[in-house]
Amino acid sequence: MLSFIKGFGPKFHAAELTETFEALGNPGRGWYRIYTFFPGERAFEEPVRYKNETLALVLFNVGAYKDQDFPETVLREMDEILQSFEAKGFELIPRICYDTEGKGMVREPSLFSQVKSHLAQVAPLIRKHAERILTCQGLLIGNWGEMHGSRYLLPKCVKELTELFLRETEGKVTLALRKPSQWRMAFPEGVKEQRVGFFNDGILGSDTHLGTFGPAGDGRKGWEEPWGIEEELRFLDAFEGQVPYGGEVLTPPFHLEPGEILKTLGALRTSYLNSTHDAALLASWKQTVYEGRSLYETVGERLGYRFLVRRVQGKWGRTLNLSLEIENAGFGSICEDAEMEVFAKAGQTEEEISLGSLEGNLRMLRSGKKAVFQGSFPVASFQGMAGNEQIFIYLRAFRKKDHAVIRFGQKNQEGSLGSLDQEGSLLLGVIKS
Repeated sequence: MLSFIKGFGPKFHAAELTETFEALGNPGRGWYRIYTFFPGERAFEEPVRYKNETLALVLFNVGAYKDQDFPETVLREMDEILQSFEAKGFELIPRICYDTEGKGMVREPSLFSQVKSHLAQVAPLIRKHAERILTCQGLLIGNWGEMHGSRYLLPKCVKELTELFLRETEGKVTLALRKPSQWRMAFPEGVKEQRVGFFNDGILGSDTHLGTFGPAGDGRKGWEEPWGIEEELRFLDAFEGQVPYGGEVLTPPFHLEPGEILKTLGALRTSYLNSTHDAALLASWKQTVYEGRSLYETVGERLGYRFLVRRVQGKWGRTLNLSLEIENAGFGSICEDAEMEVFAKAGQTEEEISLGSLEGNLRMLRSGKKAVFQGSFPVASFQGMAGNEQIFIYLRAFRKKDHAVIRFGQKNQEGSLGSLDQEGSLLLGVIKS
């Protein structure tokens, strides 16, 4: 029997952890596909959720209303569509646009005031679904809503639309602009705005990612102009941990080795990618073996964050003192506040006792970095388990805003109690004599 009062005899024995490459289904990152709707024009069908896809880019083509406000029936239909995705368990990436054929200048409103009116109409809808939205892409304008090929990409217009979005969504939803130069248009004073980031639908498509960045060697030009890619990547680095970065990969015009592709996706802090475009490139990734798995699988594992417990240390006395070294092996960061709860179970029982949280926030753990997280839990927390020969100590992480479980990319040694389970609990160790 364990002695809880004096802490005499028993010791903490760390569990053996091995990395697993099964799909974790973690929130705020991963593969997505585009679901296109024409509210008010075509009846919508219920979405289908594909295996290992937790994200959905919900694209609303509203070009039919380019020179009038949206009828209430259209706004209600958009609401119903978003609800249908939420019911399937998706996290959402909304994009509202006037064009899905690359004809933005023809399809968008004749007056800028109409664009602002439309954005003001849809902002409450976006705000309503804030808890299930990863980020909102674009500001309605441009070919496919991608913020290129539009007469309204002047600095003044980008600034006004960005300010309108932030004000009307009350800062509850992050916004993704197409280029870093557009962010600088929106914030000419350079004040850091943590709710606005980027998306990139030209990843790998050229040496400038199809104009997302300036040519290599261009350096840092005017504040509202594209900078050279090296400077832009340094600029983007400051946004890690604040807003997710993602989009579409395209077949590059030059050969890239798998390691170079992974390096580029890592430099962008990529959190999410389209699972269907570019189809030919993605098919080649599925056929390319890299470190024992397909390149497609390797990319999927590293999208966003990937947390691994590299070392567990524990000391049992008047308190249980835990120290965990955790690595983020993903391309990016979690971009949301996240906590780690420690709890205990006695023997084979289902009952668990929450001991408390480890100090620190997983949001601060950047890509490729390690950090030590600690916690001290008094003996009194275990009193209900006195008389048991073994006490199992577990870790569970979750996103604070909605308590979505965050699974670690590991499991315990085969056959031991506490392997990765459906709740995402990870066995850290056992207190026993």
